[in-house]
Amino acid sequence: MVGGFVPGARVVKAFNHLPVNLLPEPMASGGKRVLFYSGDDASAKEDVRKLIDRTGAFPIDLGSLDVGAPLASLPFGPLAGISLIKT
Repeated sequence: MVGGFVPGARVVKAFNHLPVNLLPEPMASGGKRVLFYSGDDASAKEDVRKLIDRTGAFPIDLGSLDVGAPLASLPFGPLAGISLIKT
């Protein structure tokens, strides 16, 4: 895992389950584009949630890295590449 390369790192997985060309478009089809995030550090996850909010997207916490990361990992995670819209 990435966190193992940098002792003490606070790792949050976010912004990488959608094609990059969709990230500048947080509003779509009358709602907010959903961005998933996951991590093991509550404070770091809160920082990322706020960052996602500021982009205009809708943040959804998928839980810890061992649960959430596989759900949104490209190319085979069941949520990877799916552009969901929160209306």
